[in-house]
Order: sequence, then structure tokens, then C-alpha cells
Amino acid sequence: MPDIKISIIVPVYNSEKYLPETAQSILKQSFSDFELILVDDGSKDGSGKICDQLAAKDTRIKVIHKTNGGICSARNAGLKEAAGEYIAFCDNDDIYLPGLLEDNYALAKKYDADVVRYSRSYRTVKDGKVIAEEKTSFKAGVYSSSQFAANFDQINKAGEGIWAGIYRRAFLQKNQIDFDETMKFGYEDLDFITKIYLCSPSVVLNPKTYYVWIMRYAHSTSGKTDINNITSLMKCLENKSRLVTQTGIETQIPSFWVEELSRRIYTIVRYVSPKKVKIPFGKRIELLKYFRTAAVFQQPTDKKKTKAFKKQSKPGWLIWYLFDKKHYWLLYFLVTGKQRLSEK
Repeated sequence: MPDIKISIIVPVYNSEKYLPETAQSILKQSFSDFELILVDDGSKDGSGKICDQLAAKDTRIKVIHKTNGGICSARNAGLKEAAGEYIAFCDNDDIYLPGLLEDNYALAKKYDADVVRYSRSYRTVKDGKVIAEEKTSFKAGVYSSSQFAANFDQINKAGEGIWAGIYRRAFLQKNQIDFDETMKFGYEDLDFITKIYLCSPSVVLNPKTYYVWIMRYAHSTSGKTDINNITSLMKCLENKSRLVTQTGIETQIPSFWVEELSRRIYTIVRYVSPKKVKIPFGKRIELLKYFRTAAVFQQPTDKKKTKAFKKQSKPGWLIWYLFDKKHYWLLYFLVTGKQRLSEK
């Protein structure tokens, strides 16, 4: 297939119920100079067969069948096969909205960008019904590589979902950027984006919504948690710490790093709540203690940054303070609410 502008990588695993709609949302795009790479990651249902049926009807589709290795392994397989000028991603149960490829490729070419980020809608579905929906919010912007650090606060607001952007393939190859296959239950997006940002790319921000990220309680891997989830986040934070240091972000945005860490602490406390994992109460506290051992939390607290963050967000500061001082039980109850004493 000559002159491929965009390679779209879709990791597929046990998604026969949702894959046809996802694929059609891509194939119906007004922009047609793309290849769609469906990576069947050892599906046990009819997903692999659906991939082959789709490919038989459209020459733009390539199918890779492989043994199960997880979403990072599947995406890496797609990256190796990709021939497009830019790389895009889609999960096997999400939706591309009209204009995603055409509009964002035009911006990439107009500004010779390494990365174009656009807004996404986050839709929560339970028992077939939409129970919540919200969108990312950020301002339009065009930033060269030399402007990256000074504008990181704005760039960071575009989020970390890899499917909410397109990426120059030559940039990824030059910097040897791919997915960490040890990450099995989340944070592979944050890790991938952080690796890109460590290389100070030129970035275009497009605030229009083009992607629907659908969180289905019965299907999405992001709703599942184990020790790998926490370990993966710890690894991501170390890379993010390098990003903060290397780009001089802290000197540009005094409270940025404390705010970021506070948000991650809150996320982990929520992850170990009874709604997420069925483990004894004491084990949940042990997981919080384990997260506290991350190297990034061993650095002395900068009083000026924490004071600035306290003025900005007292609830966020309190989460940071309790975690920093190792008051795990108070932190747990603050975030998760009342727990039965019998859980102890």
C-alpha cells in the first residue's frame, strides 16, 4: 500500500461484541490514506475471525495473529508492522469520531509536529447503560521542541491516553520509544507518553473532541488491579521524575510535581478500596506502604512547593501530607469513606 499517511494500531482481545463498531468508526473516516492494523492477541472468542473477515473486505486492513502477551505486546507488534508517516491508536471497544484523522493529520503537516494531541470523551458504561461522561479540557497551542519545557503545564493538561493523539513514526523510531511489556494492568499509556515527552517533541494541541474512550465494567482492563498496577505506576513516576528534572519544569511551575504526585496517591488509595480489590483491610494498607517505597517519595519535601499547592488545593495537599507522613489509615478512610471494623 503506497503513501500511507497514518498507521492505526488496534490491539484486539476477546472483543467480538464491540470490535465491528470500533472498526467501522475508523473505516468510515473521511481521510482514507491509512492502514488499520488489527493485532489479535490470542483471543479466545470470535475476535480473530472477525479481524480476518474485516480484512477480506478492505485492503487497508492488516491482521496480526499472535499468542497472548498483553496490550503492550500487541501494540509493539503493531508498531513493528506499521508503515505510516504517523502512528495512531485505538482500543478494541472505543470509537473514532468524524474528522479525527483528516483534521489532526492536517495540523501535523501544517506545523511539522512530532505529536498532535486532541480531546477525548470518557464514557462510563455499566450493564449497557451510560452512567457518566466527561471530556478533557485544554487550550489550543503550537509548541516547538525548544518551547516544550516552558509550556509543559499546558501540554500535560491534554492527558496521557495514547489514543488521544497521533505520533510521527520517525520520531518514535529515532528515540526507540515503545511499550513496556512488563506492564499488564494499566499505566502503559502514561509510560509511553512520558518517554515521548522526555525527548522534548514539537507538539500541537487540538481541543476538539475526536475520540470516545469507553469504560465498560465487564470488559475494560483499566478497571482491574493487582500489585503489577502499583509497580507499573511506581516505574512511571520515576520516568516522570526524570522529565521534571531534565526539562526544568519545576522551575517553571512550582506546584506542578507535588500536585501530580498527590493525584497519583489518590488514585492508588482508590484502587485498593473494597470496590476494586477483594483483599483484607490490612493488605490494603500494606499496598499503600509498598507504594510509599517508590524512590520519588524518598526525596525531601520542598516546603515552598507544598505551601503553594496547599493554597491551590487543600484537599489535595491533605492527601499528600498524610501519605508523606505515613498516616496510611487516616488517608485510607479520608479517601474511601467508612469501612466496617470487621474488615481489619
